Amino acid sequence: MIPGPLLLAGRGILEGRKCSGRPRSLDIRVRKRFVEMVKASVDPLSEDFIFITRKARTIKNYHLWLEEEFNKSISLTALRRCVKAENLKPYLEKPDFDEKEVVKHCFNAEPVFDLIQVDGCVFRYFKIRDKNGMWKKPQVIEFYDTGSRHMFILDFYFSESSQNAVDLFTRFLLSTPFPEKKIRLRPDKAKGFLNLKRSINALNLKHSLPGGFYMKSDFSRVCAPKDKVHLESSHRSLHNFEIRIIKAFENKIVKTKPGYVFKNGKREKITGTLLDIGLEELRKHNIIETYRKEHNGLKHYFSDNGLTTTWIPEQKLENYLSETSPIVFSSSDVKEFAKYGFRRIKATVSNRRIITFGNRKYYVASGAENFSKHKSTKVYISCFADKLFIFEHKDDGLLLGEALCQKPFEKPVYPEHKIESNEVELITKFLEQQGMVIERVSLIEKKNNLIDTCRDQRDL
Repeated sequence: MIPGPLLLAGRGILEGRKCSGRPRSLDIRVRKRFVEMVKASVDPLSEDFIFITRKARTIKNYHLWLEEEFNKSISLTALRRCVKAENLKPYLEKPDFDEKEVVKHCFNAEPVFDLIQVDGCVFRYFKIRDKNGMWKKPQVIEFYDTGSRHMFILDFYFSESSQNAVDLFTRFLLSTPFPEKKIRLRPDKAKGFLNLKRSINALNLKHSLPGGFYMKSDFSRVCAPKDKVHLESSHRSLHNFEIRIIKAFENKIVKTKPGYVFKNGKREKITGTLLDIGLEELRKHNIIETYRKEHNGLKHYFSDNGLTTTWIPEQKLENYLSETSPIVFSSSDVKEFAKYGFRRIKATVSNRRIITFGNRKYYVASGAENFSKHKSTKVYISCFADKLFIFEHKDDGLLLGEALCQKPFEKPVYPEHKIESNEVELITKFLEQQGMVIERVSLIEKKNNLIDTCRDQRDL
C-alpha cells in the first residue's frame, strides 16, 4: 500500500495539510473574499468594499470582517500566510495619495567631479611582513568621486604618512583627466593628509584659472565619518575582498591566529591569517587593480538624495567627461610635489641665508632671492639626505628653495624618492666629473652673488 501523501507528493502537491489529509485552514471562498477586500480597500472608486486609509489596513481588521461575513472562526495565522502567498503586502502599504514621500534624513547628492573623497582603510583579516620582517597589517589609500562613485586610484601602504599621501596624490593627478571647474578634495585630518594642503596650493598656483580648473582643500571634520560616508560604506566590500587576497596567496600562508575587530564599539573575536609576503610582492600581483575595475565596471545600488538607484560608476564618469574638455597633467607638472611629502620642522633662515639644523650649517643653494639679506625669515624645512627643502611658514606654504650642507659629513644615502637635483648639485656633479674638488659654500656664495647682481641690474 502506498500512502496517500506520497501519491500527492508524486504529483507535485507538497502542501502539508493536504498531504496529511486535513482540510485547508482557509477555504477557497474565504481566501477569494479576503483578496477582494484588500484590493478593493485601496481604491476609493471601488464598490466592492469601503476605502481604508493605509494606517488602518491591518490584517486583524480584515480578520474581524471576514468572521462576521462568513459567521465562523477563521485562522489569523492563515490570513498572514495568505498575504505572503498572494503578494498583498504592496496593497496593504500603498499610500493614500500619489505624492512622493519626503525623505527626512539623507545625504545630499553631489555632481560628478565636484567632491573627491580621500581616506585609508586598514585590512582586518591578514598581515604581511614589513621591511624589518615584522608582521603588520597593510592598508589602502583611496581617491573616490562622490557623484559617480568612481574609484580613481588606490594602492597598498603600511601607513597614512605624508610621503604615502603625496605619492598617491601625484599618481592620481597623472592618471586622471580633470574638468575645468572647481573640484573639492576631502581627506580627513590625519597628520599625513594635512601635507596635501601644500601640494594643492602649489598645483593651483601653476594651473588654476578664473572660471576654470581649481582644486580646493575641503578637509572633513575631526571624528566625523559621515563627511566621507560614501567612501566609508565602500570599505565593507573591500573587507570582503580581503578573503580573495588570502586565497590568491594561499601557498604563502604561514599560520592563522586569533585577533580582534571593533564593531559598534564592541570587541569581536576573529581569525587572522599571516602571509609570508612583502608589500612589493602584494603590489606586483596587481590584485587591488582587479578590485578597482570590478567596482567601476559593475552595476551597483546607490542612495542618491534618499532614493535608491542603480548605475555603473565608470559609465557615469565617462558620460560626464565626454561633455567637457578635460585637462591632463604630465610628469613635469607634478615632479616637485615629492618634496612636499616629508616631515615639516620649524626653522629660521638667517640674513646670511644660512640654516642651522642638527648641529650643522646649511647654505641656501636655490631660491636665495626669496630671503631677506637684512633680517632672518621663519620657515618650515624638510630634511632629505644632505639637503633641506625650505617652505613658507604656513600650513599650505609653497616651496621657496633648497639648502645644502656645508660639507657632506659622509656620502649621502638618498631614500627611494625621485627628487630633482638643484642647480648647485648639477654644477657640482659636472665639475667633479672633470676631476675638480668643489668647496660647496664658495660655489653657493658665487651663485647667489651672481643672482643678486643680475636682479639689481634688472631693477635699474
